[in-house]
Amino acid sequence: MNISTSWLREWADPNVSDSTLAESLTMAGLEVDSIAPVAPPFENVVVGRVVSCEKHPDADKLSLCQVDVGDGVTLQIVCGAQNVREGLNVIVAKVGSTIPNGLTIKKAKLRGMVSNGMICSESELSISDDSEGIAELSDQFEVGQNIRNCLNLDDNIIELDITPNRGDCFSVLGIAREVCANYNIPLNAPKLGTVNCNKSDTKRTIVSDSKACPRYVTRSITGIDNSVTTPRWMIQKLQRSGQQTHSPVVDITNFVLLELGQPMHAFDLSKINGDVQVRAAKSGESIELLNEQTVLLNTDTLVIADNEGPLGIAGVMGGIRSATQSDTREVLLESAYFDLVSIAGKARSYGLHTESSLRFERGVDFNVSRTAMERATQLIIDICGGQAGEINESVDSDNLPTINPITITKEKISKVLGFELDSNWIEEKFVNLDFEIIQKEKNSWTIVPPSFRFDIQIDADLIEELARLYGYDKIPVHKLSIDSDINSTSESFIDKYDISQCLVNRGYQEAITYSFISEQYQDLIDPNSKKIQLSNPISSDMSIMRSSLWGGLLQCVETNQRRGHLNARFFESGLCFSGVEANQQAQKIAGIVTGERFNPQWSEESKGVDFFDIKSDVESILSLSGKSFIFQESEHSALQKGQTAKILLNQNEVGWVGTLSPTIQNKLSLARCYLFEIDLISIQQGEISSYQKLSPYQVSTRDIAIVINDDVVAEDIVSNISNMNQTYLIDVSIFDVYVGENIGKGKKSIALNLSYQSSNETLTDEQLNDRVAEVLALLKSKYKAIQR
Repeated sequence: MNISTSWLREWADPNVSDSTLAESLTMAGLEVDSIAPVAPPFENVVVGRVVSCEKHPDADKLSLCQVDVGDGVTLQIVCGAQNVREGLNVIVAKVGSTIPNGLTIKKAKLRGMVSNGMICSESELSISDDSEGIAELSDQFEVGQNIRNCLNLDDNIIELDITPNRGDCFSVLGIAREVCANYNIPLNAPKLGTVNCNKSDTKRTIVSDSKACPRYVTRSITGIDNSVTTPRWMIQKLQRSGQQTHSPVVDITNFVLLELGQPMHAFDLSKINGDVQVRAAKSGESIELLNEQTVLLNTDTLVIADNEGPLGIAGVMGGIRSATQSDTREVLLESAYFDLVSIAGKARSYGLHTESSLRFERGVDFNVSRTAMERATQLIIDICGGQAGEINESVDSDNLPTINPITITKEKISKVLGFELDSNWIEEKFVNLDFEIIQKEKNSWTIVPPSFRFDIQIDADLIEELARLYGYDKIPVHKLSIDSDINSTSESFIDKYDISQCLVNRGYQEAITYSFISEQYQDLIDPNSKKIQLSNPISSDMSIMRSSLWGGLLQCVETNQRRGHLNARFFESGLCFSGVEANQQAQKIAGIVTGERFNPQWSEESKGVDFFDIKSDVESILSLSGKSFIFQESEHSALQKGQTAKILLNQNEVGWVGTLSPTIQNKLSLARCYLFEIDLISIQQGEISSYQKLSPYQVSTRDIAIVINDDVVAEDIVSNISNMNQTYLIDVSIFDVYVGENIGKGKKSIALNLSYQSSNETLTDEQLNDRVAEVLALLKSKYKAIQR
């Protein structure tokens, strides 16, 4: 939010410089992003009046002007602007002055005629970007007066970054309250009285949803002239606050919004058909908004309507059908309180962001609606004329926000802040903040916050107010003195850092993505999972809570490949969601690889990564746990059939590894990718390592080849042999698989290597042969295996 210091000082004027004022706002919790002057420095520029204006005798496009600059001095100035004319008040840069573009004004001859100065446009003084002709000043300005004083050019613009909890500070009134509380000075608010009604007419209002709109205030004003010019003082304040100017009525509603923080809207009363209705939008209804955008309304959107349909989206923007024009003669003013929960996100859902929605989403003072109505009415009558009708107010007190008293003690304040504040100072600050003290004891206060402070709910909020007014930079620093509480960690627990570091050592980079993905990605990756849709998403492509980490990783690869980075190894750990409850969230770790196996080199041809590269990466992190994981061929909607395996632990599925489905690959225009995803907890709960003495005796190996059915999984054979728990057996591995001639249809040959070792003796052939015979017997009985 932008605010000019001169406007702010009309309400609160501490005896400090603008820069000091801006610094104090930051220290009070209202961060100032920048402070800048409205115009660069220049001197000797005054108000002049064109006494006469004649054509230059030797130039068709130049005018020879006699300009009165005060003190009885008339200067001859040659001017090329088309809008210069006799009787016009203008900006004159005298000889010797230097304007912001660096030009020093000198006495000069233009086409033979002497020019003793320069008549300036606003752009030449860097006051505005308007360069179409010279600036035309009001006749009210005194000739010879310094232009900086006339146009208040010594003003500064403060740009504030206001946090979402301080909706009350999106106005001059709100900022002025903070300044008064900080400097302990009175608020110099303008007199906001009531307007005398010239007629008793009111427009009937029907509020169908009083929960979303507990207070709705309207007033009709007739006989106005909306073609008049908005006063310069109002235009100046609006423009310095970053607002565009329109017609007087619209400018006045914008002015009241900035001044009091109450969004208002003006309808052309003659264009309203029947009663004004505050209701939910009906299915199929649409509206053309003031920005000329037509939107199809959702049924959960609150609208202002008449008998013909919607007139505007409540708290967001009005419709063009009932917009005021220069020929508008009667208006209906609206000043309402809309429940912030009902309004939240509605503007974004239609791709809109307005000053009204910004304030209503953060909370507007529900007691300022009538005050704002009186203020806007008085300004319209003063500027546009007209007669005001009575105020029509619809209020549902039960649905207005409830303000609960809060009790705070000096002991609690000292305990939280770490130092003691004076009781009188505490009470003074509560009063300065407009907090009502309804009960006071020796070192205890019961406070009722004002209606504009939605953020004050508990005693900690009161303590925060005292801390920021005291000054965060002044709070004394104390070294903490606490007892050490070192919690022991199970030796079997594997930290997530160690798992991540294992992947980093294998060339991966960690990615951190949003927990939200688009519906398209969700349908591609996990179409059968329950979709958890966000009611108020950041954007349409972040509307679903992820059930897998693959969506974010695929987006990373997609982005990198668009920028020419074709080799990628990414991993991510984070929560995945099957529901919104805590027990429906799972910590997972996932990875993706694509591109070449190694960086290009002269001594070896490049080779792309394949399924077994990512499988080895998965095995490396699974090995950290010391458990026996099994890879079992399976099918997954996001992975390619025949190159997909699910990962089992104790016959329970804990993850997947495989090649990205060609269908998804083509839809996303990706190169060939390989992915894995594992439940993190299955790796973190590991086995405790134990010491085993190295055997001084040699390892004895035996190779056997067996013929079995080709549907037997090799992993099952290795697992069953290991589970025999044979004495001296230390390893089982498969070193060859053969399918072809002399084996038989539907059969395959598997060659196994059995390794035996004793820690006490060298094993004899008899001992080895007995154990190999036991293995063959098991394979024969379980798989009908035949030894080759």
